[in-house]
Amino acid sequence: MSENRRNRRKNDKKKYQPKSDISKKDRIIALVVIVLIFVVAAIAAVYYSLYKSGLTLF
Repeated sequence: MSENRRNRRKNDKKKYQPKSDISKKDRIIALVVIVLIFVVAAIAAVYYSLYKSGLTLF
């Protein structure tokens, strides 16, 4: 195989690489963490609101 053809094939392989190095598993973990943070913040806001209104939950 000529050097020119080999270089062309290398360049073709580089075209189809994903643009980010973040794996699918890492993206799912990040999404779960973001949702968890949102849920904890919502629960804290509700608890604080009830605490300010004079109700004791625990």
